Amino acid sequence: MKKFIIAGMVLCTLATSCRKDNDGSVFGTRPEERMNTTLTAYKKQLTGGANGWKAYLFPDGGEGFGFYFKFGENDRVNMLGDLTPVTGQDLAESSYRMGALQRPSLVFDTYSYIHMLSDPDDRVFGGLRGRGYDADFEFGYDSTRTDTVFLTGAANKSKMLLVRASAAEETAYKAGGLNTIRDAVGDYIDQHSTLYVSTADGKKVQTAIVPDSRVFSLIYEENGTAKTLSIPYAYTLTGIITKDPFKIGNSFYQEVFFDAGKQVLYLKDNGKTIEFQEATGPIFDLHLLLGIAYGQISVTDASQGSFSPGFLTMWKTIKARIPTTAANLQLTSMNFIFNTANQQLVVLVEVYQGANRFTAPFIYDYTKSKDGVFSFTPQDVKGDVASIILPAMQPLLDKLATGKYRVDYFSMPGNPQMGRILGVDDPAFILGGTLR
Repeated sequence: MKKFIIAGMVLCTLATSCRKDNDGSVFGTRPEERMNTTLTAYKKQLTGGANGWKAYLFPDGGEGFGFYFKFGENDRVNMLGDLTPVTGQDLAESSYRMGALQRPSLVFDTYSYIHMLSDPDDRVFGGLRGRGYDADFEFGYDSTRTDTVFLTGAANKSKMLLVRASAAEETAYKAGGLNTIRDAVGDYIDQHSTLYVSTADGKKVQTAIVPDSRVFSLIYEENGTAKTLSIPYAYTLTGIITKDPFKIGNSFYQEVFFDAGKQVLYLKDNGKTIEFQEATGPIFDLHLLLGIAYGQISVTDASQGSFSPGFLTMWKTIKARIPTTAANLQLTSMNFIFNTANQQLVVLVEVYQGANRFTAPFIYDYTKSKDGVFSFTPQDVKGDVASIILPAMQPLLDKLATGKYRVDYFSMPGNPQMGRILGVDDPAFILGGTLR
Protein backbone atom coordinates (compact mmCIF):
# COMPACT_ATOMS: atom_id res chain seq x y z
CA MET A 1 0.00 0.00 0.00
CA LYS A 2 2.86 2.37 0.85
CA LYS A 3 4.39 1.76 -2.61
CA PHE A 4 1.17 2.90 -4.30
CA ILE A 5 1.03 6.05 -2.18
CA ILE A 6 4.66 6.95 -3.02
CA ALA A 7 4.08 6.30 -6.71
CA GLY A 8 1.02 8.54 -6.62
CA MET A 9 2.99 11.34 -4.97
CA VAL A 10 5.68 11.09 -7.67
CA LEU A 11 3.08 11.31 -10.45
CA CYS A 12 1.47 14.34 -8.83
CA THR A 13 4.86 16.02 -8.57
CA LEU A 14 5.64 15.28 -12.24
CA ALA A 15 2.21 16.55 -13.31
CA THR A 16 2.74 19.78 -11.39
CA SER A 17 6.18 20.21 -12.98
CA CYS A 18 4.69 19.67 -16.44
CA ARG A 19 2.07 22.35 -15.85
CA LYS A 20 4.75 24.85 -14.82
CA ASP A 21 6.91 24.02 -17.89
CA ASN A 22 3.95 24.51 -20.25
CA ASP A 23 3.56 28.07 -18.97
CA GLY A 24 7.15 28.84 -19.94
CA SER A 25 9.69 27.76 -22.54
CA VAL A 26 12.72 25.57 -22.78
CA PHE A 27 14.57 28.84 -23.61
CA GLY A 28 13.39 30.50 -20.40
CA THR A 29 11.07 33.07 -22.08
CA ARG A 30 7.86 32.80 -24.04
CA PRO A 31 7.99 33.20 -27.87
CA GLU A 32 5.95 36.41 -27.69
CA GLU A 33 8.39 37.83 -25.16
CA ARG A 34 11.32 37.07 -27.43
CA MET A 35 9.48 38.67 -30.37
CA ASN A 36 8.74 41.79 -28.33
CA THR A 37 12.39 42.02 -27.35
CA THR A 38 13.42 41.77 -31.01
CA LEU A 39 10.87 44.36 -32.14
CA THR A 40 11.98 46.74 -29.40
CA ALA A 41 15.61 46.38 -30.53
CA TYR A 42 14.69 46.96 -34.19
CA LYS A 43 12.65 50.05 -33.33
CA LYS A 44 15.52 51.38 -31.24
CA GLN A 45 17.80 50.90 -34.25
CA LEU A 46 15.41 52.86 -36.52
CA THR A 47 14.78 55.70 -34.07
CA GLY A 48 18.48 55.75 -33.25
CA GLY A 49 19.20 56.97 -36.77
CA ALA A 50 19.50 60.59 -35.67
CA ASN A 51 19.66 61.83 -39.26
CA GLY A 52 17.16 59.38 -40.69
CA TRP A 53 17.57 56.65 -43.29
CA LYS A 54 18.20 56.50 -47.01
CA ALA A 55 15.78 53.96 -48.49
CA TYR A 56 15.58 52.18 -51.83
CA LEU A 57 12.45 50.24 -52.74
CA PHE A 58 12.23 47.83 -55.68
CA PRO A 59 8.64 46.63 -56.23
CA ASP A 60 7.99 43.25 -57.76
CA GLY A 61 6.21 45.02 -60.62
CA GLY A 62 9.46 46.65 -61.75
CA GLU A 63 11.15 50.06 -61.48
CA GLY A 64 12.80 51.42 -58.35
CA PHE A 65 12.13 54.32 -55.99
CA GLY A 66 14.27 56.29 -53.59
CA PHE A 67 12.98 57.47 -50.20
CA TYR A 68 14.13 59.24 -47.08
CA PHE A 69 12.64 58.14 -43.72
CA LYS A 70 13.04 59.57 -40.24
CA PHE A 71 11.44 57.41 -37.56
CA GLY A 72 10.27 58.83 -34.22
CA GLU A 73 9.77 57.03 -30.93
CA ASN A 74 6.14 58.24 -31.05
CA ASP A 75 5.40 55.82 -33.92
CA ARG A 76 5.45 58.63 -36.47
CA VAL A 77 7.64 58.70 -39.57
CA ASN A 78 8.55 61.64 -41.80
CA MET A 79 9.35 60.83 -45.41
CA LEU A 80 10.34 62.11 -48.83
CA GLY A 81 10.36 60.19 -52.11
CA ASP A 82 11.63 60.52 -55.67
CA LEU A 83 8.16 59.92 -57.18
CA THR A 84 7.12 63.50 -58.00
CA PRO A 85 8.33 67.07 -57.40
CA VAL A 86 5.92 67.25 -54.44
CA THR A 87 7.06 64.01 -52.80
CA GLY A 88 10.67 65.06 -53.29
CA GLN A 89 10.23 68.42 -51.60
CA ASP A 90 7.38 68.30 -49.06
CA LEU A 91 8.18 66.29 -45.94
CA ALA A 92 5.10 64.19 -45.09
CA GLU A 93 4.29 62.62 -41.74
CA SER A 94 2.39 59.39 -41.20
CA SER A 95 2.46 56.49 -38.75
CA TYR A 96 4.38 53.24 -38.57
CA ARG A 97 4.56 50.30 -36.22
CA MET A 98 6.69 47.31 -35.48
CA GLY A 99 4.70 44.10 -35.89
CA ALA A 100 4.96 40.33 -35.95
CA LEU A 101 3.63 39.25 -39.35
CA GLN A 102 5.05 35.71 -39.08
CA ARG A 103 8.42 37.42 -38.51
CA PRO A 104 9.60 40.81 -37.20
CA SER A 105 8.10 43.45 -39.49
CA LEU A 106 8.07 47.16 -40.23
CA VAL A 107 4.58 48.38 -41.20
CA PHE A 108 3.67 51.76 -42.70
CA ASP A 109 0.08 51.73 -41.46
CA THR A 110 -1.41 55.02 -42.65
CA TYR A 111 -1.49 56.35 -46.23
CA SER A 112 1.77 58.01 -47.21
CA TYR A 113 4.08 58.48 -50.18
CA ILE A 114 5.08 54.82 -50.11
CA HIS A 115 1.42 53.79 -50.49
CA MET A 116 1.18 55.65 -53.82
CA LEU A 117 3.10 52.78 -55.40
CA SER A 118 0.40 50.26 -54.51
CA ASP A 119 -2.59 52.54 -55.09
CA PRO A 120 -5.06 50.70 -57.37
CA ASP A 121 -6.05 54.00 -59.01
CA ASP A 122 -3.54 54.41 -61.83
CA ARG A 123 -4.29 58.15 -61.91
CA VAL A 124 -2.47 58.53 -58.58
CA PHE A 125 0.96 57.49 -59.81
CA GLY A 126 0.54 55.21 -62.80
CA GLY A 127 1.29 51.51 -62.70
CA LEU A 128 -1.36 48.93 -63.55
CA ARG A 129 -4.98 49.71 -62.84
CA GLY A 130 -6.05 47.80 -59.75
CA ARG A 131 -2.45 46.95 -58.78
CA GLY A 132 -0.18 49.96 -59.04
CA TYR A 133 3.41 48.71 -59.12
CA ASP A 134 2.80 45.58 -57.02
CA ALA A 135 4.62 47.37 -54.22
CA ASP A 136 4.44 46.71 -50.47
CA PHE A 137 4.02 48.80 -47.34
CA GLU A 138 4.45 45.94 -44.86
CA PHE A 139 7.99 44.55 -44.73
CA GLY A 140 9.55 41.59 -42.97
CA TYR A 141 13.11 41.80 -41.69
CA ASP A 142 15.68 39.74 -43.60
CA SER A 143 18.81 40.91 -41.78
CA THR A 144 20.33 43.95 -40.14
CA ARG A 145 23.68 45.52 -39.55
CA THR A 146 24.41 48.62 -37.50
CA ASP A 147 23.88 50.99 -40.40
CA THR A 148 21.91 48.82 -42.84
CA VAL A 149 18.56 47.01 -42.84
CA PHE A 150 17.39 44.49 -45.47
CA LEU A 151 13.63 43.95 -45.82
CA THR A 152 11.20 42.03 -48.05
CA GLY A 153 7.55 42.94 -48.64
CA ALA A 154 5.00 40.69 -46.95
CA ALA A 155 2.50 40.59 -49.83
CA ASN A 156 4.43 41.14 -53.08
CA LYS A 157 8.04 40.43 -52.07
CA SER A 158 9.29 43.95 -52.85
CA LYS A 159 12.88 44.45 -51.78
CA MET A 160 13.79 47.45 -49.63
CA LEU A 161 17.18 48.58 -48.35
CA LEU A 162 17.62 51.10 -45.53
CA VAL A 163 20.98 52.81 -45.00
CA ARG A 164 21.66 55.21 -42.13
CA ALA A 165 21.94 58.80 -43.39
CA SER A 166 24.53 61.37 -42.35
CA ALA A 167 23.75 64.89 -41.16
CA ALA A 168 24.79 66.29 -44.55
CA GLU A 169 22.55 63.80 -46.36
CA GLU A 170 19.57 64.68 -44.16
CA THR A 171 20.07 68.34 -45.04
CA ALA A 172 20.32 67.51 -48.74
CA TYR A 173 17.15 65.41 -48.70
CA LYS A 174 15.19 68.15 -46.94
CA ALA A 175 16.48 70.70 -49.46
CA GLY A 176 14.86 68.75 -52.33
CA GLY A 177 17.94 66.74 -53.28
CA LEU A 178 15.91 63.91 -54.82
CA ASN A 179 14.23 66.34 -57.22
CA THR A 180 17.58 67.90 -58.06
CA ILE A 181 19.29 64.64 -58.98
CA ARG A 182 16.28 63.24 -60.86
CA ASP A 183 16.04 66.37 -63.00
CA ALA A 184 19.81 66.58 -63.52
CA VAL A 185 20.14 62.97 -64.66
CA GLY A 186 17.08 63.29 -66.89
CA ASP A 187 18.39 66.47 -68.53
CA TYR A 188 21.81 64.91 -69.05
CA ILE A 189 20.35 61.80 -70.67
CA ASP A 190 18.20 63.92 -72.99
CA GLN A 191 21.31 65.74 -74.22
CA HIS A 192 23.65 62.72 -74.47
CA SER A 193 22.00 60.06 -76.56
CA THR A 194 24.63 57.31 -76.73
CA LEU A 195 26.89 56.68 -73.73
CA TYR A 196 29.39 53.92 -73.10
CA VAL A 197 32.26 52.76 -70.90
CA SER A 198 35.30 50.85 -72.09
CA THR A 199 36.59 47.64 -70.56
CA ALA A 200 40.26 47.02 -69.91
CA ASP A 201 40.58 45.16 -73.23
CA GLY A 202 39.08 48.10 -75.16
CA LYS A 203 35.55 46.81 -75.73
CA LYS A 204 32.70 49.30 -75.59
CA VAL A 205 29.76 48.60 -73.28
CA GLN A 206 26.84 50.87 -74.08
CA THR A 207 24.91 52.17 -71.10
CA ALA A 208 21.37 53.48 -70.97
CA ILE A 209 19.37 55.14 -68.22
CA VAL A 210 15.66 55.24 -69.07
CA PRO A 211 13.86 57.58 -66.63
CA ASP A 212 10.37 56.69 -67.90
CA SER A 213 10.76 53.07 -66.81
CA ARG A 214 13.56 53.58 -64.25
CA VAL A 215 15.71 50.95 -65.89
CA PHE A 216 19.50 50.92 -66.25
CA SER A 217 20.74 48.83 -69.16
CA LEU A 218 24.04 47.54 -70.47
CA ILE A 219 24.43 46.56 -74.12
CA TYR A 220 27.54 44.66 -75.12
CA GLU A 221 28.85 42.32 -77.78
CA GLU A 222 29.38 38.65 -77.04
CA ASN A 223 30.36 36.18 -79.74
CA GLY A 224 29.26 38.56 -82.43
CA THR A 225 25.80 39.16 -80.91
CA ALA A 226 24.51 42.14 -78.97
CA LYS A 227 23.56 41.13 -75.42
CA THR A 228 21.60 43.21 -72.95
CA LEU A 229 21.22 43.42 -69.19
CA SER A 230 18.46 45.60 -67.72
CA ILE A 231 18.04 46.35 -64.01
CA PRO A 232 15.55 48.59 -62.16
CA TYR A 233 17.07 51.61 -60.45
CA ALA A 234 16.15 54.17 -57.78
CA TYR A 235 17.53 57.68 -57.31
CA THR A 236 20.11 58.47 -54.66
CA LEU A 237 21.32 61.95 -53.76
CA THR A 238 24.32 61.47 -56.06
CA GLY A 239 22.93 59.42 -58.95
CA ILE A 240 21.20 56.04 -59.15
CA ILE A 241 21.42 52.69 -57.35
CA THR A 242 20.41 49.45 -59.09
CA LYS A 243 18.40 46.62 -57.59
CA ASP A 244 21.22 44.15 -58.21
CA PRO A 245 24.95 44.57 -58.87
CA PHE A 246 26.06 44.61 -62.51
CA LYS A 247 29.38 43.54 -64.00
CA ILE A 248 31.54 45.45 -66.45
CA GLY A 249 34.81 43.78 -67.32
CA ASN A 250 36.03 42.10 -64.15
CA SER A 251 34.39 44.48 -61.66
CA PHE A 252 30.95 44.66 -60.07
CA TYR A 253 29.05 47.89 -59.45
CA GLN A 254 25.69 48.92 -58.02
CA GLU A 255 25.76 52.72 -58.25
CA VAL A 256 26.16 55.24 -61.04
CA PHE A 257 27.20 58.73 -59.92
CA PHE A 258 26.56 62.11 -61.52
CA ASP A 259 29.00 65.01 -61.22
CA ALA A 260 26.92 68.15 -61.79
CA GLY A 261 29.99 70.38 -62.02
CA LYS A 262 31.75 68.32 -64.68
CA GLN A 263 28.47 67.16 -66.21
CA VAL A 264 29.47 63.53 -66.38
CA LEU A 265 28.19 60.14 -65.24
CA TYR A 266 30.76 57.82 -63.71
CA LEU A 267 31.47 54.64 -61.76
CA LYS A 268 33.75 54.15 -58.76
CA ASP A 269 36.19 51.24 -58.76
CA ASN A 270 38.57 50.94 -55.80
CA GLY A 271 39.16 54.67 -55.63
CA LYS A 272 39.32 55.10 -59.40
CA THR A 273 36.74 56.99 -61.43
CA ILE A 274 35.45 55.52 -64.69
CA GLU A 275 33.64 58.18 -66.70
CA PHE A 276 30.92 57.45 -69.24
CA GLN A 277 31.85 58.62 -72.75
CA GLU A 278 29.53 59.86 -75.47
CA ALA A 279 29.76 58.04 -78.78
CA THR A 280 29.88 60.07 -81.99
CA GLY A 281 27.33 57.72 -83.54
CA PRO A 282 25.28 54.62 -82.75
CA ILE A 283 27.17 51.66 -81.32
CA PHE A 284 24.41 49.11 -81.94
CA ASP A 285 21.47 48.94 -84.33
CA LEU A 286 18.30 50.59 -83.03
CA HIS A 287 16.20 47.43 -83.25
CA LEU A 288 18.44 45.88 -80.59
CA LEU A 289 17.81 48.78 -78.21
CA LEU A 290 14.06 49.39 -78.48
CA GLY A 291 12.50 48.22 -75.26
CA ILE A 292 15.97 48.10 -73.69
CA ALA A 293 17.75 51.45 -73.92
CA TYR A 294 14.74 53.22 -75.39
CA GLY A 295 11.18 52.51 -74.37
CA GLN A 296 9.36 54.27 -77.17
CA ILE A 297 9.30 56.51 -80.23
CA SER A 298 7.17 59.54 -79.37
CA VAL A 299 5.49 61.13 -82.42
CA THR A 300 4.21 64.72 -82.13
CA ASP A 301 3.79 67.83 -84.25
CA ALA A 302 7.35 68.74 -83.23
CA SER A 303 8.72 65.63 -84.97
CA GLN A 304 7.09 66.30 -88.36
CA GLY A 305 10.52 66.85 -89.87
CA SER A 306 11.02 63.06 -89.68
CA PHE A 307 7.77 62.19 -91.49
CA SER A 308 7.56 61.07 -95.09
CA PRO A 309 5.01 63.05 -97.17
CA GLY A 310 2.65 60.08 -97.04
CA PHE A 311 2.67 59.83 -93.27
CA LEU A 312 2.46 63.61 -92.87
CA THR A 313 -0.80 63.54 -94.83
CA MET A 314 -2.03 60.62 -92.69
CA TRP A 315 -1.08 62.45 -89.47
CA LYS A 316 -2.95 65.60 -90.49
CA THR A 317 -5.99 63.59 -91.55
CA ILE A 318 -6.10 61.75 -88.21
CA LYS A 319 -5.79 65.06 -86.31
CA ALA A 320 -8.69 66.50 -88.30
CA ARG A 321 -10.94 63.42 -87.91
CA ILE A 322 -10.49 62.77 -84.17
CA PRO A 323 -12.57 65.85 -83.12
CA THR A 324 -15.43 64.44 -85.22
CA THR A 325 -15.46 61.26 -83.11
CA ALA A 326 -15.96 63.19 -79.84
CA ALA A 327 -16.47 66.91 -79.33
CA ASN A 328 -13.29 68.95 -78.83
CA LEU A 329 -11.07 65.86 -78.67
CA GLN A 330 -7.55 66.81 -79.76
CA LEU A 331 -4.62 64.54 -80.71
CA THR A 332 -1.32 65.48 -79.01
CA SER A 333 0.94 62.46 -79.52
CA MET A 334 1.32 58.85 -80.61
CA ASN A 335 3.81 56.82 -78.61
CA PHE A 336 5.12 53.65 -80.25
CA ILE A 337 6.09 51.55 -77.22
CA PHE A 338 8.13 48.36 -77.72
CA ASN A 339 7.80 45.66 -75.07
CA THR A 340 10.52 43.09 -75.71
CA ALA A 341 9.41 40.79 -72.88
CA ASN A 342 5.98 40.24 -74.45
CA GLN A 343 7.04 41.01 -78.03
CA GLN A 344 4.35 43.63 -78.36
CA LEU A 345 4.07 47.07 -79.90
CA VAL A 346 1.63 49.42 -78.16
CA VAL A 347 0.56 52.47 -80.15
CA LEU A 348 -0.50 54.66 -77.22
CA VAL A 349 -2.49 57.62 -78.53
CA GLU A 350 -2.74 60.63 -76.22
CA VAL A 351 -5.72 62.96 -76.62
CA TYR A 352 -7.08 65.90 -74.66
CA GLN A 353 -10.59 67.18 -74.17
CA GLY A 354 -10.09 70.57 -72.63
CA ALA A 355 -7.83 70.01 -69.61
CA ASN A 356 -8.64 66.29 -69.40
CA ARG A 357 -6.07 63.85 -70.72
CA PHE A 358 -7.01 60.42 -72.11
CA THR A 359 -4.96 57.60 -73.60
CA ALA A 360 -6.00 54.93 -76.07
CA PRO A 361 -3.83 51.80 -76.53
CA PHE A 362 -3.77 49.87 -79.80
CA ILE A 363 -1.77 46.66 -79.31
CA TYR A 364 0.13 44.54 -81.83
CA ASP A 365 2.04 41.31 -81.37
CA TYR A 366 5.24 41.35 -83.38
CA THR A 367 7.88 39.06 -84.77
CA LYS A 368 11.36 40.28 -85.62
CA SER A 369 14.01 38.76 -87.84
CA LYS A 370 17.66 38.63 -86.80
CA ASP A 371 18.43 41.59 -89.02
CA GLY A 372 15.68 43.69 -87.44
CA VAL A 373 12.66 43.43 -89.75
CA PHE A 374 9.31 43.61 -87.89
CA SER A 375 5.90 42.21 -88.74
CA PHE A 376 2.92 43.46 -86.67
CA THR A 377 -0.28 41.52 -85.93
CA PRO A 378 -3.09 43.57 -84.35
CA GLN A 379 -4.99 42.48 -81.26
CA ASP A 380 -8.66 43.30 -80.72
CA VAL A 381 -9.29 46.93 -79.87
CA LYS A 382 -10.29 47.41 -76.23
CA GLY A 383 -11.18 50.44 -74.14
CA ASP A 384 -13.74 53.24 -74.49
CA VAL A 385 -11.36 55.91 -75.79
CA ALA A 386 -9.71 53.54 -78.27
CA SER A 387 -13.12 52.53 -79.61
CA ILE A 388 -14.19 56.16 -79.96
CA ILE A 389 -11.18 57.26 -82.00
CA LEU A 390 -10.87 53.98 -83.95
CA PRO A 391 -12.50 55.36 -87.16
CA ALA A 392 -9.90 58.14 -87.30
CA MET A 393 -6.99 55.80 -86.50
CA GLN A 394 -8.05 52.95 -88.79
CA PRO A 395 -5.91 53.88 -91.85
CA LEU A 396 -2.71 53.94 -89.79
CA LEU A 397 -3.62 50.81 -87.86
CA ASP A 398 -4.35 48.92 -91.09
CA LYS A 399 -1.09 50.16 -92.60
CA LEU A 400 0.97 48.80 -89.68
CA ALA A 401 -0.83 45.45 -89.92
CA THR A 402 0.34 44.92 -93.49
CA GLY A 403 3.87 44.62 -94.84
CA LYS A 404 7.16 44.65 -93.00
CA TYR A 405 9.01 47.42 -91.18
CA ARG A 406 12.44 48.28 -89.85
CA VAL A 407 13.66 51.00 -87.49
CA ASP A 408 16.59 53.37 -87.69
CA TYR A 409 18.08 56.40 -85.99
CA PHE A 410 17.29 59.94 -87.09
CA SER A 411 18.14 63.46 -85.96
CA MET A 412 16.87 66.98 -86.53
CA PRO A 413 18.24 70.34 -85.42
CA GLY A 414 17.52 70.60 -81.71
CA ASN A 415 16.58 66.92 -81.42
CA PRO A 416 19.44 64.53 -82.17
CA GLN A 417 17.88 61.58 -80.30
CA MET A 418 15.19 60.34 -82.66
CA GLY A 419 14.04 57.13 -84.29
CA ARG A 420 11.94 56.23 -87.32
CA ILE A 421 9.77 53.31 -88.41
CA LEU A 422 10.25 52.70 -92.13
CA GLY A 423 8.26 50.55 -94.52
CA VAL A 424 10.25 47.73 -96.16
CA ASP A 425 7.54 46.91 -98.72
CA ASP A 426 6.57 50.58 -99.00
CA PRO A 427 9.74 52.71 -98.60
CA ALA A 428 7.64 55.87 -99.06
CA PHE A 429 6.04 55.28 -95.63
CA ILE A 430 8.13 56.73 -92.76
CA LEU A 431 7.04 57.95 -89.33
CA GLY A 432 9.43 59.31 -86.75
CA GLY A 433 9.70 60.81 -83.30
CA THR A 434 11.80 61.32 -80.20
CA LEU A 435 13.45 58.29 -78.62
CA ARG A 436 12.58 58.05 -74.94
